[in-house]
Formats: sequence, C-alpha cells, structure tokens
Amino acid sequence: MRTSAADAPRPSPGRRLGPRCLVRLACSFGALVAVVCASAAASAEPPAPAPAPEPTPSRGNLRQAKNFVGLGPLFGITGHTDDAVAGALGFELSYVRYPVEAFAFGLGAFAQAQSVGFTHGRWAFGPQINFMMFGAEIGAYLEEGYGKRATTIGLHASPFVSIGFFSAALRIGVPVSAFSEGTPYGLDLGLICAIKAPIPLDGQLFGLAFH
Repeated sequence: MRTSAADAPRPSPGRRLGPRCLVRLACSFGALVAVVCASAAASAEPPAPAPAPEPTPSRGNLRQAKNFVGLGPLFGITGHTDDAVAGALGFELSYVRYPVEAFAFGLGAFAQAQSVGFTHGRWAFGPQINFMMFGAEIGAYLEEGYGKRATTIGLHASPFVSIGFFSAALRIGVPVSAFSEGTPYGLDLGLICAIKAPIPLDGQLFGLAFH
C-alpha cells in the first residue's frame, strides 16, 4: 500500500508566548536572582563577635590602699613633774588617710586608753598628722583622779617616729583644769611605744590584700 506525501502527518504549530507570560517569567527570574544574591551576601558576612565579659577585679589588680586603720598595744613609762615615774600599759586605735601617695603625707585621728601604774586610767583623743616615718598627735587627755589627786583634763601632744609596725613617742601632757576635788596632776612626761599593724580599707598593703 503506497502512502502519498499528502497523507503524512503534519507537525503542529508551536505555542506562542504572549506579553503577559514574558512579564511573569521576567519577574520570577528577577526574584530568583535576588534571593540567590541575598543568600550569598549573608553567608559572606562574618559572624558578630560575642560580647566580652566584664572584667572582675582580682586581688592582684587592686591598687595600693590610701586609708588605714591601726590597732595595737601601748607600753612605756610616764610620770608627772611632781610625782614618781610609773609604767603605762594600754592600747591605741588610729585612722590615717594619705590623699596623694601611701605613707607620704597623711591626716587622721587617734584614741588611746591606758593604765598608769595599774592605779588609775588615762584617756586621750584628737587629730594626727603623718609624714613618711614621722608624725605627731595633738589632742586632749583626761587622767583619772587617784588618792589626793583630782581628775585632770589637759592638752596632749606626742611627736613620734615609726619604723614598720613599731613606733616610739615622746608624750607631753599639759594640765588645764581639775575635773573633781583634789590637787590636779602636774606636767606629764612619758616615753610611749606602740605596735600597730596598718589595716588597709580600700586596697592593698605592699601587694597584700586583707579583704
């Protein structure tokens, strides 16, 4: 059976894309390109660094202290110009602040309580000044009456020299007034020593932290 060329199947004509289809295709392609570019840019950026932890002060980073409290025993000899020499034993509490440099120039206060000859008490308090190894206490004192002596108040002055924890002072007590019946004490002269360890309040003492 012979087939003619007219009877052969003809190819169907292709489907033409309209303007709307071209616009949709272009928008889809643009969106795909935008997504790919955004993903590439995000992966190229380095990760944000983690916030650094706040430094915590350690004992090794504390600064040299400038505020000190000292507490320790007092001992020595004392006597009035009109009486015999007696021993002195007690304790002292002091506070010193060095505004610029530790153990250079400082201002503070002191308070003392001691027994004179184990017969009566003597108390003193007032301001204190320090300059390197030298210093002075200037304040008031009260000496308890004993026997025929009256309780006496007066001016306390005591220049001192300190080496480490040890200090030695020349104590001068000038009587001002009697506070009870009896004869007031005369001029008081004494050699008083103290052993006090300075306790830092705001830092270190020679690299050692106490709190």
